[in-house]
Amino acid sequence: MIDGTLDDDEWRGAAVLKEFVQASPLDGAPATEDTEVLIGYDEDHLFFGFYARYVDPSILRASRVDRDRAMADDLLTVYLDPFLDQLRAYRFDVNAYGVQGDGILNAGEGLVRGGARGGAGVPQADRSWDALFESGALIVHDGYTAEIAIPLKSLRYPRRPEGQAHQWGLQIIREIKSKDQETVAWAPMSRDEPSFYSQMGVLDGMTELSTTRNLEVLPTFTVIQYGEVDPTRESGPGFVNENTEPDAGVSIKYGITSNLTADFTLNPDFSQIESDRPQIEVNQRFPLFFPELRPFFVEGSEIFEVSAPVTVVHTRTIVDPDYGAKLSGKVGRLSLGILAANDAAPGLGDDRGDPSFGHEAQTYIGRGKFAVSSESHVGTILTDREFLDGHSRLAGLDGHLRFGSSRTVSFNLLSTRHRDLDGVERNGYLTDALVRHEGRNLEFYAHAFQISPDFETDAGFVRRRDQRQVDSRIAYQFWPESWIINSWHGLRYYRNYDFDDILQEELLRYGMDMTFTRNINVHMNMERLMERFGGIDFEKPRVTFRANVNTSQAVSFGARVGIGDQIRFTDAPFLGDEIQWGINATLRPSPRLTSSLSVNASRLTDPRNGDEVVFSVKIFRAQSTFQFTDRLQLRNITEYNTHDVTFDLNLLFTYRLNAGTVLYVGYDDHHRQADRILGDVYGDNVDEQLFLENDLRRTNRALFAKFQYLFRL
Repeated sequence: MIDGTLDDDEWRGAAVLKEFVQASPLDGAPATEDTEVLIGYDEDHLFFGFYARYVDPSILRASRVDRDRAMADDLLTVYLDPFLDQLRAYRFDVNAYGVQGDGILNAGEGLVRGGARGGAGVPQADRSWDALFESGALIVHDGYTAEIAIPLKSLRYPRRPEGQAHQWGLQIIREIKSKDQETVAWAPMSRDEPSFYSQMGVLDGMTELSTTRNLEVLPTFTVIQYGEVDPTRESGPGFVNENTEPDAGVSIKYGITSNLTADFTLNPDFSQIESDRPQIEVNQRFPLFFPELRPFFVEGSEIFEVSAPVTVVHTRTIVDPDYGAKLSGKVGRLSLGILAANDAAPGLGDDRGDPSFGHEAQTYIGRGKFAVSSESHVGTILTDREFLDGHSRLAGLDGHLRFGSSRTVSFNLLSTRHRDLDGVERNGYLTDALVRHEGRNLEFYAHAFQISPDFETDAGFVRRRDQRQVDSRIAYQFWPESWIINSWHGLRYYRNYDFDDILQEELLRYGMDMTFTRNINVHMNMERLMERFGGIDFEKPRVTFRANVNTSQAVSFGARVGIGDQIRFTDAPFLGDEIQWGINATLRPSPRLTSSLSVNASRLTDPRNGDEVVFSVKIFRAQSTFQFTDRLQLRNITEYNTHDVTFDLNLLFTYRLNAGTVLYVGYDDHHRQADRILGDVYGDNVDEQLFLENDLRRTNRALFAKFQYLFRL
């Protein structure tokens, strides 16, 4: 029984790990609390038992939340690298209430390119991956005990000849959040070594692991009742309820081998249970990026990831698919992924005379990565989106190479061929190179890339083209290990030209990041940016400050403010005074209730006209969850936007048996100030004002239910 107790007879013969050392806040110091880990296996499972002791059990942080939502709690985490190639690892974690978490780590992916500071430590995992495993935990008088059982069918691992033992990379981490985010590790970790993978230990001696092929069938049933404002209603514009729409689909996963998996889906349910995070869209020069949240595309997405200045594979471009298929896994030293899906969205519409009416787009993606050595690979990527006589194709090479313990080199070479429906063809390219050094104290990188004006890919996301940029940063961090745990200081400088060799941007920035005891973090930037827009060079000095306090489990909060000059991006641009600010707080009055509150704001004034307000926008958002039982949860999201004058409400009941078997029942409601509701009244694609009132009026509403049940055979 996986119930969190460790008195089962099976544990008597388990391997025992007791010696843990700190990775932070003190490098290499003994752990301040005792930890005991038990490890066992059979032909189908890996088993881990944990005993996390506390001298003062009152400091234990634990919440009853949905899976993958316990990041603020004290966690026990197992990292597994079944191929021992230091390229990819699985993460499984559990808190004191048995709440599960999992994720995947990829070496060399998601590299910092001009962003936040690096440094040694535990890397972030992609938590969109969900695995089927069992967990249980029990709070005891001096801490908590926990058990997890990981089916081997949930992993990809190499096959071994009969009798030959497996060797897997292994690391076990315990987090004690109340003690200055103390992190202790079984395999000792040092800040002198920036690589997490190379400091993992080895799990040795497992033999005769199952080679049974995994087969999973996931049928999904959905029903939705939808309504929206109809501008063409006979009695005048108004709200109309549509008929209830039931639907069903199925996804099938088949393990061709223990390390190669095929996925198929028919009439897939791509309903989005998670909502997009709010972003201020006013006065944005370039498009905003919203990540993929749909389950079929999320699974295995790490294989298709390419760390580049653009998003090479962005599956949100596949809007309305009827089917999809994927092949992913590893053959020898080659990791590969193949994806194919149709998209009915381009052919949807009311005009049957449109040549595209009723036609579908087809998307094909192929990805391969060859392991050169530890944390080093070279890869290739191919994407193709076909629609009628148009196409968008991309081919590329990429690589991430580690030299020694602290230096890495990454590169991308991408080429695109694009033909639109009018027959206009454009060929573009992207080149990218990054050299990076990471040490205990000193960090620096040099980064250069260029994106041609005709670089175009309909299967990805390109925020900006026509640029040649050279970027560099040097930083030094101190580790006082007193009331100041870490102090990081960096200088960044870059210049960005277009392909006519005209300077478009020049940035000089000083950044500081300090971590204090009691879980307090402060960050500050001072920068001077020259940005060219509309043929004019604008000088934009700016100061940004951010602070976060996580001293108590009951409440944590943060604030940020940025003050400086900003361009008003119009046909007649000018330099205005901008202030952006935000505050957030997370309240945990009980282990079952969590509420997150936030306000994000942006305000621009025109100094030419006596500081006249050009725009002022605030987004208020509240998200609360209440965990009735280990399986039943209610979530509420409420959001109000002062600029668009919109009010949104979302309620979601979740009943979860495991990572694959879930019942959702939700209600989604959207309102807007009536005189801002527009509609295509006359059918000539001209939006007309529908109402004259200024009260809030419902624009669309949905009541839905979704049930999926995972059969593993």
